[in-house]
Amino acid sequence: MDKQKVLEVLKEVQDPEMPMSILELDMVNEDDITIESDKKITVTFKPTSAMCPMGSVIGVLIKKKLKDALGVDAEVKVRPGTHMNEEMVNDIINRKEKYEQVLKRLQEAGLC
Repeated sequence: MDKQKVLEVLKEVQDPEMPMSILELDMVNEDDITIESDKKITVTFKPTSAMCPMGSVIGVLIKKKLKDALGVDAEVKVRPGTHMNEEMVNDIINRKEKYEQVLKRLQEAGLC
């Protein structure tokens, strides 16, 4: 597992509000990826704005894509200082029951 492989997977993740990938929007770059092992990855991302209403959704989409493509249960977090509700967004992405609730809504809406 290397950062380029992770980036290849993440280029398929789209911002729900814009028809562009999170890489094209510079939300994630190589420096935002930490690989401790083939099963332990951390990805930080920068939302499009400090009040981005889709912050938790984008994080859930990143986490799901990494799980589906690489079989990794990644820790996904907002880049520190880039979102007004950073703690809440990180909690939604990484607390299993909240993550699953958001994921279910996205699946019901046909967004993933």
